[in-house]
Amino acid sequence: MTANNHRNGETASDRRDQGTVLDRMQMPPMSGDEALRRFHKEREASGLKSQTDETTELAKLHPVVRFAVVAGTFILIVGVLLGVLYLIAA
Repeated sequence: MTANNHRNGETASDRRDQGTVLDRMQMPPMSGDEALRRFHKEREASGLKSQTDETTELAKLHPVVRFAVVAGTFILIVGVLLGVLYLIAA
């Protein structure tokens, strides 16, 4: 006994590929630069700052504290890697 893989008696070639919702949306043709320009324009109009204008929390810290944070992170990463190597070698 063979399975009937056709819907409502239609063959696969008769069915039209519906695609996704995004494929069916009518979008005006535009370049990537134009899309980014419109995106940033809409963000600024809604009162949101772009990410290029924001400073990171690390950049706001005092230089000595920033050095301590970066050095501590580096020491932590090296320590974890050495610990893993120690466990593998043991």
